[in-house]
Amino acid sequence: MEFALLLPLFVFMIFVLLDVTSLARDQLHADLLARDAARRASQSTNIEEARESVNATVTHAGRSDVRWQLIIDNDVVTVKLSLEPRISMMTSSLRWLGGMHRVEGKASFVMEYHFNEQ
Repeated sequence: MEFALLLPLFVFMIFVLLDVTSLARDQLHADLLARDAARRASQSTNIEEARESVNATVTHAGRSDVRWQLIIDNDVVTVKLSLEPRISMMTSSLRWLGGMHRVEGKASFVMEYHFNEQ
């Protein structure tokens, strides 16, 4: 009798745990992708090469849903990006309720070479 009462709660907790770990994985992926893109952009010699570096890094990740922004301020290169979390049973219901947002990552590196922002 007690097992029949606790089983739905236990199954629900397992699904919640899987969804939270999936969301944490996506957040880690966004942070690592932003860091790698910012590092490669900081090694560029001009702004066009920096943009191409970020685009190549994002394309190499294999995700088509990534939106990115390159910001160059003084001697610092910052890459902000966002991506859609992977779909699971819980996240799809959150999206249906309007509560799902994009996962964001941001990283900054000091430029190795100085160039104009033109």
